[in-house]
Amino acid sequence: MLSKNNLMNKEQKFNGIPSSPGIAIGRAVILKPETVVFPVEDVPAERIPDELSRFDKAVEDLVNEFTELVDKVKEEAGAVVSIIETNTLIISDKMLHAAVTDRINNGESAESAVVSEFDRQKQFFKHSNDVILRERAVDLDQIKQKLLSVLRRRSDMIDFPNNSIVVAQSLSPSDIIKFREAGVLAFITEIGGIASHASILARTFEIPAVIGVHNAVSMIINGDNLIVDGFSGLIFNHAEKKTLHDLVSRQSDYKKNQKALGKLAKLSSETKDGRRIKLQSNIDYLDDANSAAMVGAEGFGLVRTENLIISLQHFPSEEEQYNWYKQIADRAFPAIATFRVFDIGSDKHAEGMPRHEENPALGFRGIRFLLKRRDIFKSQIRAILRVSDHKNIRLMLPMISNIDEVLNSIKLIEQCKSELHQQKESFDAYIPVGVMIETPAAVMVADKLAELTQFFSIGTNDLTQYSLAADRSNELVADVYDAFHPSIIRMIKMTVDVAHKHKIPVGICGELAGHSASTSLLVGLGVDEFSVAPSALLETKKRIRETDCKIAIELAEKALNSSSHDEIKELLDMD
Repeated sequence: MLSKNNLMNKEQKFNGIPSSPGIAIGRAVILKPETVVFPVEDVPAERIPDELSRFDKAVEDLVNEFTELVDKVKEEAGAVVSIIETNTLIISDKMLHAAVTDRINNGESAESAVVSEFDRQKQFFKHSNDVILRERAVDLDQIKQKLLSVLRRRSDMIDFPNNSIVVAQSLSPSDIIKFREAGVLAFITEIGGIASHASILARTFEIPAVIGVHNAVSMIINGDNLIVDGFSGLIFNHAEKKTLHDLVSRQSDYKKNQKALGKLAKLSSETKDGRRIKLQSNIDYLDDANSAAMVGAEGFGLVRTENLIISLQHFPSEEEQYNWYKQIADRAFPAIATFRVFDIGSDKHAEGMPRHEENPALGFRGIRFLLKRRDIFKSQIRAILRVSDHKNIRLMLPMISNIDEVLNSIKLIEQCKSELHQQKESFDAYIPVGVMIETPAAVMVADKLAELTQFFSIGTNDLTQYSLAADRSNELVADVYDAFHPSIIRMIKMTVDVAHKHKIPVGICGELAGHSASTSLLVGLGVDEFSVAPSALLETKKRIRETDCKIAIELAEKALNSSSHDEIKELLDMD
């Protein structure tokens, strides 16, 4: 029977978590879970050997099924094979096998023993504070269902029509592999997390997926016309003409973009001689996260959180921040998202500022403001910590000019961790904390900063204006503001050397990272990570892949010995 919302085929919109990017348009195939209760029963003694044999045979058959799947996907990415092999290890675990066998010997049927023991084992993971371990509870539940199907000799093979979109409560890794072979266009599930094995495989196979869609199995019926937007986490059922037109256009643009890019988006960001450079995107708004996914960004090297304040025109509550940050974190997963705490001054937002400043760039901004307004800072730290439970978040401090600013920030972060722990909130207890190197003072005390933090990110825009005393927005000194000034090149090198001495990575997130003339120079200076606008990412990757490290190092050495912009300009063949 159609739900009320489906009458007259009115457009429905469902919200979920974007688990795998892409857009798919097709028809729903509903996989409704089978509810079967296996009560604990007293099996007669004469039946116990048969029950043991049935269980052993079911385990053997399921291991063989997993082995066949490994053979099918062994040419794929390593994550695919390792996930299936993990399932094989679980089903073959001697302690688990012994526990089920003991239950059967005590008079339980094979089905009842499997349900009882797997559910007991699942509780350890299910109630863990670690979200990754909680995902393993889902894996155990899925393996239990597979084992029960084998015991009952039920086939999970489905004849999928063309353009199928699977809607289910949850999906196992083996489901994803089988459904991919059957040509399924996208997946929608009610439960599961972005760290689940099914989500990881969907991303690996580049199949759009949206998870966490409440009541999807009951609200959508077989044959419904669906559009799955794996970038935003939106699902449209019986889309109106305008919605359909917009999403078909987006799908077409995405496919054209992928075709035009060829293999570049999928290729690794490494130099000709194999040095890996992590290539990430800067994020201002949620749409940037979608664009970054389309071009193959390896995470988000700079999330400018102050843009949330600017768009809302007020300081957001902890919950408002949490919801925004979580969407960005989910879009990045499993890659890293680096949240820079509010880098805001009176030039960007007046609320909370004591007065308008004549020169906001040199005033009450960034970490200075946050440490004075600890209520605002604390709210933001808590929100960022709460989205860190998948362990793919870094927290970055802006406008650092002395050690005390970092020590006081770390102290507040630890205080927030303690509060969240008492409230039984899950978070990454070891969340990496880094600093922006964007003042000459930070460069000069970089050795001390490196002892306190886990990464550096060089903000070349501010570093240039503060070092050269040239306002980057002032046209009168536009000829003075120069990111290729020898002093800037030398400060980048000083920062890189200190970071590497302390074994922490250093990235560039300023405009210099995406400049067409800077790639080889920055590689030669030893920069580990680039973070650029999504629109600049592929061109930057192309230049990285054309770079020879030996030549780049020689170029950097010449630049470091240059005395003027003109010399560096000539070295880099800049027009």
